[in-house]
Amino acid sequence: MNTRIALIFAASTLALAACQPSTDAPAESDATAVVEEEASEGVAVNCPAATDEGIIEIASGLTAKVVKNGYGRAAMVGDYADTNVWLWLYDESAEDHHGEFIWESGNTPFQFQLGAGQVISGWDLGVPCMLEGETRELVVAGDLAYGAGGRGAIPPNATLIFTIELLKLTASD
Repeated sequence: MNTRIALIFAASTLALAACQPSTDAPAESDATAVVEEEASEGVAVNCPAATDEGIIEIASGLTAKVVKNGYGRAAMVGDYADTNVWLWLYDESAEDHHGEFIWESGNTPFQFQLGAGQVISGWDLGVPCMLEGETRELVVAGDLAYGAGGRGAIPPNATLIFTIELLKLTASD
């Protein structure tokens, strides 16, 4: 039992030490700063920093904005993510760009594995680096969403807005 407590204490100490800011961190004003988090397999995960306006440029046609800060570890490819989701069509003329409401996950969390191709490319690219407990708004261009075919109420090549609340991460181990 004492060994188990010592191991938990050591792991907690290492985890807290890893959360300390680096002395060689990029300047806060550098909008292109990249945060690297060590993945369990030893692969670095590049997490782009937000601009002064709070926008994260993830890829061409994919931006994110943190709506609510998280508290847990960052999502990595291979993790299973439990999420709550809301979906709107992007509307340039709407004040908040939220056009027609399309779908929500409701009372049942939507679960998928990151990087396994179970969701649109915009999610496989936009959910990694989210923290457990974080709510993020993703603006996803049509080519990273449902493309020329569309899907159900989603027209072909539609840009979409997803609000994603990351409830829980489970490692793929």
